[in-house]
Amino acid sequence: SREVMDKAMDKALNFLWANAPLNHKLDKKYLSTIEKNKSILGDVIKVAQNRINAVLYGPTGEEITKDLELADKTCLITGANSGIGLEMTRCLSARGCAVLMACRNTYAAGAGARAQSMWENNHRLRLYETNLASLRSVKKCCDQILQAEKKIDIVILNAGVFGLPWTLTVDMLETSFQVNYLSQIYMLKNIEQILAPDARVVFITSESHRSLIPTEDVVSLPESKYTSIKAYNISKLCGILAMRYLSYCWLKTSKSVFCAHPGSFVKTRLCRNWQPYELLYTLMAPFSKNVKQAASTPLYCATSPALAGLSNLYFKECARAEPSELAQDSHLAFRLHDLTEDIIRDRTRILTPEEVKLDERI
Repeated sequence: SREVMDKAMDKALNFLWANAPLNHKLDKKYLSTIEKNKSILGDVIKVAQNRINAVLYGPTGEEITKDLELADKTCLITGANSGIGLEMTRCLSARGCAVLMACRNTYAAGAGARAQSMWENNHRLRLYETNLASLRSVKKCCDQILQAEKKIDIVILNAGVFGLPWTLTVDMLETSFQVNYLSQIYMLKNIEQILAPDARVVFITSESHRSLIPTEDVVSLPESKYTSIKAYNISKLCGILAMRYLSYCWLKTSKSVFCAHPGSFVKTRLCRNWQPYELLYTLMAPFSKNVKQAASTPLYCATSPALAGLSNLYFKECARAEPSELAQDSHLAFRLHDLTEDIIRDRTRILTPEEVKLDERI
C-alpha cells in the first residue's frame, strides 16, 4: 500500500542520512541544489539502490559462502570468464577452494580474475581452454584436466549462450543445444572418474524451462522451427532432465546433483548477441538481481551443508522449488539420455584422416 511504501521510504532516507559518506560536508539547505550536491546525490542513490536490491532480491554469493572453509575442495566451473561464473569463482576462491576455470576465452578469464584481484599470488585458480561448440575441444580439455587434477569435488555447469540466430556447430548441431547442454554433459561424462565420492554437480537452469518438450525432432532445432528463446528453453529443460537421470545413476553413492535458477533478466554477457535483448535486459536491471546476488542460489546448491545427503532438487531464491511437471518425467529423462548418448557416439566416432583435415579447416 501507499502508506507502507511511505514508511519504508522514510526509513530508507533516515538510513541514508545517517550513513552518508563522511568526506561530504552535508548541509540540508543545499540538498535542493542538484549541481552543488550531485556527488552526494549519486552516493545517496547508490546506497538506496543497494539497500532496496538487497531487500527485494536476497543475499549475495559471498554472503552464502562466508562461513565456509573450502580449502580442501576443488570446483570446476564452465563459463567462468565473466558474469555469474566469474563471481562464483571469486566467492569460492576467497574461501580457499581451488577453481578450475573452463572457458573458451582464457585470456578474458585471466583478465577478469585480475580485475577482481583474484589472480595475484593465487595458486588456486587454474585455466582450461574449451570451446563448447566443439566436442573435440571438450574432449581435449577433459584430457588435460584428467592429467593435471586428482579429484573434483564440485562441478558447476554454468556456461551458456542466448539470443543467437540459427547456427550449426562444427558437430552439425544447433548451437544453443550443444553449448548449453550436450557439450557440458559430455564434459561431465569424461571427468566422472575423478569426481570425489561426495561430489556435487550443479546445472545452471532457468524458470523458462516450463513451456517446452524436447523430442528427437526438436531437441536440436532445425532452421524451420528455430527461435532463439525456444532453443534456450529446450536446453534448460534438458539440464533438469539430465539431473533427474544422474540422480538415479548415483542413487547408491554419496554424489548429488542439483539445478539452480540464478534469477531472471540478470544483466550479464548472456544477452549480448542481439541488441533488442541487450536493451531489454538493461531496462530490467533495476528490477532484477545483480550478478553478485545471482550467484547465491548456485553457490548454495554447490556448498550448503544443509543439502548433504540430498539430490535431484531444483532451487530458486536459495530455496527448493518444484520444476515443471514435464521436467519431473523420469521416462522422458531416460529417453533424453539415450538420445544424448546416440548423438555423442555419432559425433565422436574415430574420423578418417580426410575428415580430420575438414574438421580442422572448419
